[in-house]
Amino acid sequence: MPTSLPRLWTDASLHPAAVAVLRGHVQLSGPHVPANEAAASPFGMAGADAVMAGPRGFYNAASFASAPALKVIARTGIGYDNIDLSAATAAGVCVVNTPDAPTESTAEFALTLMFAVSRRVATADLNSKAGLWKQDATVLGFELADKNLGLVGFGRIARRVAEVARALRMRVHAFDPFVPAAQMSAVGVTACATLPDLLRISQVLSLHAPSTADTRRLIGAGQLALLPAGAILINTARGPLIDDLAVLAALNEGRLAGAGIDVWETEPVAPDHPLFRHPRVVATPHIAAYTEEARYRSHVAAAELILMALSGEPPATLIDPSVWPRRRR
Repeated sequence: MPTSLPRLWTDASLHPAAVAVLRGHVQLSGPHVPANEAAASPFGMAGADAVMAGPRGFYNAASFASAPALKVIARTGIGYDNIDLSAATAAGVCVVNTPDAPTESTAEFALTLMFAVSRRVATADLNSKAGLWKQDATVLGFELADKNLGLVGFGRIARRVAEVARALRMRVHAFDPFVPAAQMSAVGVTACATLPDLLRISQVLSLHAPSTADTRRLIGAGQLALLPAGAILINTARGPLIDDLAVLAALNEGRLAGAGIDVWETEPVAPDHPLFRHPRVVATPHIAAYTEEARYRSHVAAAELILMALSGEPPATLIDPSVWPRRRR
């Protein structure tokens, strides 16, 4: 492979289809790049022209300063809270994401957690495998049909959740200060003017907001106290949205019937984390978007966006368009 090609470093295990898109256009390096696809002379982020970033690493001002040739960083998926966008823009580094790629998989998983928690699937599974064939209060569930579903945030994923939930005969309500009520009502969703208004009626509460300074600990003790008794909480968005200790207390006091949590403030989660081990929590390791289809869409889209940026074409999902005129070249 010609050494004059731009250099792309990745901390992700790339889908083969993305490798095929990149082949012949960049030199590849990274801990998960197959040996037969890797550049003859391996390099790290510091020597890269482009980065394809997964959810695990963190990229800040020091990262950008240490990589003077870096022009574009593509985040596989919709969230980019592990990238300091302001620092990237200040350094002239373009940041892109793949917001459409995880929609279906994450929406399906949010609904999966709703079913798993409401029907006590995890407890029933453990009982059965331990030889305990019983029907008692620990596995007594409830139907989702005719329940109130509250969505915090009404972006791509929440809208797909709403579509499927309505087919299950759930009554869907949502709070999102950035989405007009008319857009919600057009798809059969009732808009709530405030978060407390939503919480008071939500028998199932599902979080779909981004992680920002304003949404940190969005759901704490005060908010959980507003939920109807026996409600369940689902979080497939971002870990910092919830106050773990408040959720734990609500579970232990019986105010929350259960929770399904896929995202955590610190990942990987410590094995002794009280929520991770709680009998009424279905705890998963950030896998909502981890499907073959979502990986394909996300990685291929990220590869194409990187090639666009490197060729001088503004990438379609440039998160801060103001960087483009003064980007690194």
